[in-house]
Amino acid sequence: MQVRIHAACRQREVTPKEIAKQEKKPRATVDYHFRKLVEDGFLRVSRKEKVGGWIRHYYVATRRAVITDSEFDQMAPAERHEMSEAVLRDFLGRCREALEEETLDARTDSHLSWDLMTLDEPGWRQLVSEYARMLERCYEIQAAATARLRKTGEEPIHTTFGLAAFESPAPESVKTKSK
Repeated sequence: MQVRIHAACRQREVTPKEIAKQEKKPRATVDYHFRKLVEDGFLRVSRKEKVGGWIRHYYVATRRAVITDSEFDQMAPAERHEMSEAVLRDFLGRCREALEEETLDARTDSHLSWDLMTLDEPGWRQLVSEYARMLERCYEIQAAATARLRKTGEEPIHTTFGLAAFESPAPESVKTKSK
């Protein structure tokens, strides 16, 4: 849930009530996750609004939610699975939205591809290292673009970027041969 909350707060101001309704979860549960994300420095209150006798809090993300390899390594297998599932669901949701809104392939220079590979241990380490380097480079590009956009006032190109490298299940032909 925290991954989905953070993703929503990276896009716009969000209230816990809105997420509770969207997720069909009790408000107290959602409030707990918002508090945890604020405590961990991922969210901040962007504004407060008086509504009846209550004060509604709006939240925005303060930083990227990147989990380091060492943090991921320290998670229990179930936590790693939950985190990966949440990130994948969020990413696929963005892809679905882009497909429905016809922005996925609106630009002729957009890119979407995937492939299966067979690697040895050194090849795996090289691939993962390149992915980490590429992720850092993408954030550098984003920072430079943000600075230029502030100066020019140009309309931003809202972009979804994804990288994935994970061990795949063996193809059926390999599974059959090894039995």
